[in-house]
Amino acid sequence: MDATLLDAQLTATLKAITALGGRIYDGYVPEKLPTDAAGYILPYVLTLSGITADLPQERDLSGQADTTVHDWAPQTNCVGPTPGHARACAQLVAQSLTNTRIGNHWLKPDPDAFRVATPILDNQATPARFYLPLQWRLTTN
Repeated sequence: MDATLLDAQLTATLKAITALGGRIYDGYVPEKLPTDAAGYILPYVLTLSGITADLPQERDLSGQADTTVHDWAPQTNCVGPTPGHARACAQLVAQSLTNTRIGNHWLKPDPDAFRVATPILDNQATPARFYLPLQWRLTTN
């Protein structure tokens, strides 16, 4: 399955999360973000996804890549002005994406990816914000 279609379905699922108000960004966050009345940024999700890869363990005796079987590993960064906002955003995203159907396959938390236990401060951005990355995996075999 084409990674562009996978990403479009991932984005559509995230945009359906009412509490995020459609604040889903693909690989780039604009300099000007929506804020609340106090001037804090509103929570948002940054998606980072690439193309699909093959699964070496699924190859036949020829050893050649199987172009019908794919492994896709997108990441979502759940962002908010405080650690609590980032956690709440991550909880919404996890509830929405875990076991969601994309194409004819199921998106699941990536069991082999790194785990982040607490939100990470990004003080390189203005205003500073916290983000919590979530790793995902979709396999088409």
